[in-house]
Amino acid sequence: MVILELVVILIVSVTVSNVVSHFIPDVPISLFQIAIGLLLSLAFGIFIKIDSHWFMLLFVAPLLYNDAWRFPKHELWELRGPILGNAIILVLLTTLVGGFFIHLLMPQLETSVALALAAVVSPTDPVAVQAIAKRVKLPKTVLHIVSGESLINDASGLVSFNTAIKATVAGTFLLSHAIGNFFWMTIVGLIIGLLLGSLLNWFGDVFDRVGLNDVVFHTVVTILAPFLIYWVAEDIFHASGVIAVVAGAIITKILSDQHVDARNPEISITGIRTWEIFVYLLNGIIFVLLGIELPPALAAVVQNSQMNTGHAIFYGIVVWFIIFAIRTFWAYGNQVALYLKTRETKPAFNMAVTSGLTGVRGAVTMAAVMTVPTIINDGTAFPQRDLLVFVAAVVVIVSLLVATIMLPIMTKERSAHDFTQPEMLDSEAVATETIKPEMTESQARIFAIQVGIQTLREQQREDNRAIVYELITRKQGTIAQIKRQLIGNTSGYTSSDDSELRLIGLQAQRDRLQQLLVHEDISPLTFSSQSRRLERLENLIAADAHYHFSSQWALVLMRRGLRSIRIWFSDETSAKIKKETSLAIRETSKEAIKALSAYMEKYSGDTVTHRMERQNAYNLIVTYRYRIENEKHVDTPEQRQLDDKIRMELELKALNAQRETIQNLYEQRRITRQAGINIRQFINFSETAALAGKDEE
Repeated sequence: MVILELVVILIVSVTVSNVVSHFIPDVPISLFQIAIGLLLSLAFGIFIKIDSHWFMLLFVAPLLYNDAWRFPKHELWELRGPILGNAIILVLLTTLVGGFFIHLLMPQLETSVALALAAVVSPTDPVAVQAIAKRVKLPKTVLHIVSGESLINDASGLVSFNTAIKATVAGTFLLSHAIGNFFWMTIVGLIIGLLLGSLLNWFGDVFDRVGLNDVVFHTVVTILAPFLIYWVAEDIFHASGVIAVVAGAIITKILSDQHVDARNPEISITGIRTWEIFVYLLNGIIFVLLGIELPPALAAVVQNSQMNTGHAIFYGIVVWFIIFAIRTFWAYGNQVALYLKTRETKPAFNMAVTSGLTGVRGAVTMAAVMTVPTIINDGTAFPQRDLLVFVAAVVVIVSLLVATIMLPIMTKERSAHDFTQPEMLDSEAVATETIKPEMTESQARIFAIQVGIQTLREQQREDNRAIVYELITRKQGTIAQIKRQLIGNTSGYTSSDDSELRLIGLQAQRDRLQQLLVHEDISPLTFSSQSRRLERLENLIAADAHYHFSSQWALVLMRRGLRSIRIWFSDETSAKIKKETSLAIRETSKEAIKALSAYMEKYSGDTVTHRMERQNAYNLIVTYRYRIENEKHVDTPEQRQLDDKIRMELELKALNAQRETIQNLYEQRRITRQAGINIRQFINFSETAALAGKDEE
């Protein structure tokens, strides 16, 4: 039970950090997650004892598998020289040179422990870099190198780290033994990863040939793949599970891309989205755990080594500077070597500093350092384990903070690129930048939705009128939401005040409701209930708000419950009240439509103001028509099934019209290529949602 409670707490913490980060986007979300972990530890006394084996299996394996699966093939091949140099040579250089300076800085650390610390802080975290790159314009080459090297340096850094840790646990450190162990873990891990990756891909092909195209089954298999590969490499062959996972993911990706068109595209989409959620939770949980681990680690450091908090933090900052300096001088040396070879671009030290700052440490570093065992082979405690964990945590935090503060200063230019969207080739990006589109992405979305609404009007018949009005009302709500988001920016949209029209409709409903009561067409109980509904809507208009059921579900359910109790205690029957309520809704809606139509007669001109007023009135009229048709509509299980089929067909026709509209806008160069990609992607998701769970008959 305790484990389940901890899992819920960790997931909620990650979710809360995402909400906070949404309102403070300039600060990396990892820092908020660490802060939440600190709060859980200090305020609630939460402590989690981490087992190294399951932690590596649960966190490191899937994170590396996902990174390897999504590796940028084009950039990785074009920049293979710098990427491999950073990922292998720089990692080994950082481990050896950094470990030497760390041992000088902290003599209480054994040589193998110092090497382990240098190795574990050597891998970079591209997720954190790209989060920062959303705000600042990093040099494209630097960003691609960081993304590419992170794929390989996670593996090389963790193999070096594990080698140093095993030497510490064994109590002896022989260079020849360490090198032999390094090559065994690397080569055997590579072979196992390639074999198992190919085997899993072969099984996928076999399942496809026999007709086993179940989306859930294939998604579960892809989720299990990194755990299986890691377990086989580590527990059976005592090789590097990290290398095996990376190799397995790469070969599986390459082989699956060769026949991607032959497979069900839903399998790919579902797998990608599932992995995004899974990796998001794992990344967040790691940093929350880091925050939880920091107070006990610091307390142990201070207690066991008689070191105060300031000294421990100082050590972490100096270790970060050592790693940063090694990376910076390495980058500058690469520039010098390239200049001597080509005589084209002169070395720039500020570019080297920028490259050094992008060496942000993150989830993999923390996942690895938490796997340090508590005891060694002779039964004694692992030497200075708490200091090792704490210093590594400080390095991660400092690298995030310094990059967040310094990268905008170094680049002096904000980024216009959204790294959450698909990458374009350089030639395509240049061509896109030269286009000056007439419409922004949001304006194009609104225009396409309006075309979809017109398509729905053309499809309207007697038997589908209620559904057409329902879909039009939803799309109008989407347009209103987009416009509200655009208010105040440079797109030219201003707030459209339709409160006068809404009040006219409400007053007409009140008058008609009073007439129904006077003519005894409805009972006082129905009159009271409908009057309170109109009063609530009027209060929302006065507060300049729109009624949303989803945000007030608790109050709505409470009011419905009280209304049911009143009906139960009254002399009226539920069937009679339901009939009277339906009559009141239909009649008041008709009266509101009449009032709005009469009001709009004075707005028959072709000015912008008149067109806006007519559009606002039409939107309200459609809402009232939907209410009328919905009350008249027969509600039986058979009819609901038929309505679902009609609704899906109409929605697909509207979405196809929107997709064709976006394609036409792009061909006419009225929108950019990226805007077209984003909108079509949104339309595709909407289409998938409309089809979700619909079985063909």
